[in-house]
Amino acid sequence: MSSERAPATGSEIQAATAGTETPATECTSRSTAPPGAIPRSDRPPSVRLSLHNEEALGESPASVRFPKLTAEGRAALGIRDDDALSEGPASVRFPKLTPDGLAALGMRGEEEPLAEAPQSVRFPKLTPEGRAALGMREDDLAEGPPSVRFPRLTPDGRAALGLREDDLAEGPPSVRFPKLTPDGRAALGLREDEALGEGPPSVRFPRLTPEGRTALGLREDDLGEGPPSVRFPRLSPEGRAALGMREDDLGEGPPSVRFPTRLPTDLRPPIPSDIPPPDFTEPPPSVRFQRVSGEAGPGYRLKEGACAIALLVGDRWHTPCGIVRLSPAAVWFTPSDGFMPRLGTRVSAFLLSSKGAVGPLQGTVVSIDATGPAGGMLLGIQFTSVPRQVGRTILHLLQELHALGLAELARSLSRVREQIDDTSRIRAVVRALINAGGEGLVVGAEVPVKAEKLDLRTEQTRIVWDSPREWGAPPYIIDMGGYNSIHRIHVPSVEVDAEGRTLTPMPTRIERVRHRWFRRCKVRRSITVSYRHPLWPEVTVSARPVIDISFAGISFEVDMDNDLVFPGLEMMDIELRVENEPPLFIHGEVRYVVPARNGAPARCGLKVAPRSPKDDGPWMRLVSQELHTTTQNGTETPESVWGLLQQSGYFNLSGKSPDHFEPMKKSFIEFGTRAAAAPRIICQAVWPSERGIEASLSAAKVYAGSWLVHQLAKRPGRAPGVAHTRQILRDIYLRAFEYPQLDPAFQWAIAFIDGEVSWSMAHVDFAKPYLEQGLSAIEPFRLREAQSADWGDLATDEHFDVGQAAHFEIAWLLDELARNHSQAYLESLDFVPERFDLAETARLWKEAGMSRERMVFTARRAGVPLAAAIVEVGETGTNLFRLLDCVRLYVLRPGGEATFVQLLNEARMFYRSKGKSSFAYIQQHADGDHVERSKLNDLGPGNYWAISAQILPEFLEHVYELTAIGRYKPKPGKE
Repeated sequence: MSSERAPATGSEIQAATAGTETPATECTSRSTAPPGAIPRSDRPPSVRLSLHNEEALGESPASVRFPKLTAEGRAALGIRDDDALSEGPASVRFPKLTPDGLAALGMRGEEEPLAEAPQSVRFPKLTPEGRAALGMREDDLAEGPPSVRFPRLTPDGRAALGLREDDLAEGPPSVRFPKLTPDGRAALGLREDEALGEGPPSVRFPRLTPEGRTALGLREDDLGEGPPSVRFPRLSPEGRAALGMREDDLGEGPPSVRFPTRLPTDLRPPIPSDIPPPDFTEPPPSVRFQRVSGEAGPGYRLKEGACAIALLVGDRWHTPCGIVRLSPAAVWFTPSDGFMPRLGTRVSAFLLSSKGAVGPLQGTVVSIDATGPAGGMLLGIQFTSVPRQVGRTILHLLQELHALGLAELARSLSRVREQIDDTSRIRAVVRALINAGGEGLVVGAEVPVKAEKLDLRTEQTRIVWDSPREWGAPPYIIDMGGYNSIHRIHVPSVEVDAEGRTLTPMPTRIERVRHRWFRRCKVRRSITVSYRHPLWPEVTVSARPVIDISFAGISFEVDMDNDLVFPGLEMMDIELRVENEPPLFIHGEVRYVVPARNGAPARCGLKVAPRSPKDDGPWMRLVSQELHTTTQNGTETPESVWGLLQQSGYFNLSGKSPDHFEPMKKSFIEFGTRAAAAPRIICQAVWPSERGIEASLSAAKVYAGSWLVHQLAKRPGRAPGVAHTRQILRDIYLRAFEYPQLDPAFQWAIAFIDGEVSWSMAHVDFAKPYLEQGLSAIEPFRLREAQSADWGDLATDEHFDVGQAAHFEIAWLLDELARNHSQAYLESLDFVPERFDLAETARLWKEAGMSRERMVFTARRAGVPLAAAIVEVGETGTNLFRLLDCVRLYVLRPGGEATFVQLLNEARMFYRSKGKSSFAYIQQHADGDHVERSKLNDLGPGNYWAISAQILPEFLEHVYELTAIGRYKPKPGKE
């Protein structure tokens, strides 16, 4: 690519002046010329120009700066006096030349206008005679116009330049032109000391004759088109001297002389064999045009032969082409008969199907890509000004094709699939689904059913179903909704017993499929949608009932004939009304449209977001109230949460007593008050009841992409109106863990889990299968408590230089961590170079009026680091076991454990300077000697636990199952 150049300075810009119109004539000896100038008749053809007198220069190119011309120069170039050569838009076209001018330039006989000018080509400095011939001032020509194509030369011109007879070949971009022979210089009017500057990107280089090679000092190999990091040919000593080069070889060129694999203006398709086979599970890049149809692509993907398109370009028809994707807004198809238009080409299109032709449709080519079927080309056309009736016809056609199985949603919704064939797991899932309501649908027969209970009276466990009619022929697949997934239950048979109950055996296999990141739920209140159609503003949709909702989507009832919605349609202004509350506004993109069936209305699903910042709060409250009917945000009631911690027994964990935590009450309540105003970094889920808060679980953004979930507490006994305490645990987990999903930077959910609490096995068991995939981390540790006022006992020979780590020591520490820990562990704790300083996290906490920071201390002997302490500080009151005020020790060289006591003493001094009375030491080393000498309290074993945000929905599905069957008996723990 050619390197960019700085804008021209004021001295380089010459404004053209307008004058009276002067006919263009051929340059003659009457023109003004400096003394010693070559007579006009003796000038080489390259500097003798003749133009039609009626032809003015057209649109001038961007970034080229032409000098002012004298009156003689204007006449020589055939320019009208009122035509200023100022800086203009791109795509300049040079004037047509007269036959004499064509002959002078060595061009073919027909009047062929010069094509567009080259990009960033540098024009040579001309001799005084050449300047006088062109009527130029003494200053140099600035950067030239983009994409010029050089004319073909006459035999005489070729001989003067030492060229062969074959056409000009494509040359490398940004290459430097060699110096020419004296004869070539004279032909071009160049000074003896001036070399041609940097060449244009798409200039075509000639193949040189042996004489030309000798003049340029080249070897026998050609200067053809090369790969991106081409090496230039070695030059002879004479050639190096001519080009002013050093003796060392030209190695790999800098970025400005690298060959592009494909020029931006080159529309030729790449070689099909070089193109990876397309993956149609996701739309190719060419169909992800925001201006066409957002992320969803153009409506529907069509099967081969379902529909075709015929195109009229200019006055030429192109044979029907197979359509790949289609909507009323755009079409993507594979071209036939060699049709390959340019971007921006205007076309007329007719859609052809068994129902007849639809059209004409006016459109513009917006995409050319080599991602079509079988590696072919894929062209995209965006329709313009489609009449509403034509749009309705296209939608009816697509609906018919979809019903026949010839069309499907163009955007393949992301899916997570899990095959469940373990007998105990199948039983657990079935129990969870029954407890969640048990509603399902028999696939194929479209019979709505409800799983009522498990029949355990016989040797073989069976499922009792409520069904309005027969299911048809076996086998059967029943779709049932779970937490955030569809469970496809496979059963071999069905029977009706003497009591009229519909019974099936337990399934042998369950397939779990998840389409969404956020959980949806059916709305409880009356919520309606209204909007004006973005393509046909005359279509106004009012008060369509909303069916379900999530933080990122809604679905609502539609009228298929009149609402004219289709996948990929972007709606920028949607009004939501909730009963008697003020309206709020969202924008979104249609993801799917489902026709009416079995008495259920047609519905449309959208991916949505608040339209403006002022709609964020109302939208969040609306969705939270619908999703979480039993839980609330508890950051506004810190006193009540403190009371819950007392009653739940949280303050008695790890051998402590409520008196130990009493000094922290004030900071805890102050923190809760500030946290209510910092929803970007703090969330506290509470489960209220008539007797107060029943349970609480907190979440805090403690690293750039990691949210810590901690301080789980539950009041003893059964809450009023609750069937089972497992429901409370489930609801509190869903609210606390779903909240971080709203953070765009969310990457990891982390926790410090008490190793003596049985409920922790729900976390560990889930994470283990994902360890090898790098989606989870489990690191055992022992939690210790250190008082800042204490001091560890040092041995007489333990005197190390301890201080803040230097940059190279931090790099050393990070290398050591990378060798001994998983990437999930490092990423979740920000133990990576780009985020190690916690700068972004500290900024967020500082904006909320709270602190968060990290320091590193190293212990050295003779200047060599032996061990390091990573010391972190959090806002007092965030975690009552001070898990954010924590120290981790790591060995850098053998024997580094001997420095641990002194490093902990350094940490004590640091925490005292921060006003911290105590801190947590997360011990990950088996050596216990330094623990005893450092006077640390043992708080018990634990596990550092982290799971990727990618599998958080699966974890919540896991919790959903476990809390339904009660496999684990939870009790309060310091999570």
